[in-house]
Amino acid sequence: MSFLGKHRKNMLDNFVKFSIQHLEIKNKPIVIIQPIRNGLQTMASYAYGDGCDSVVRVYGKDRLLGDIMRSIAHELVHHKQFEDNLLEQKPQDIGGEIEDNANAIAGQILKLFANINLDNKKIYEM
Repeated sequence: MSFLGKHRKNMLDNFVKFSIQHLEIKNKPIVIIQPIRNGLQTMASYAYGDGCDSVVRVYGKDRLLGDIMRSIAHELVHHKQFEDNLLEQKPQDIGGEIEDNANAIAGQILKLFANINLDNKKIYEM
């Protein structure tokens, strides 16, 4: 992830840990930030497997840090929905209760993370 830079990578690592803890995720997925879309139809995707075989992939090149984080949080919410048996298959891309819930909670997580300390508020600038 050298395309992100050391500071942004550290912020993303901290955000992923924060999000997983906040969502009370039991089986932590692998989170990959990639510099090319490489099969992503949108900015992010979530592939559900058994336990740690779950993978969150997020396109990260030339995107604001806060936008990358929101994408990560959104996909982690879907992971939690699978864990809680609220989701049996990949949800539709736009609208619907599951997708709207993921959008809302992702925004909340991003705001909570930004409010933890002053340095985190920089996510809206990077």
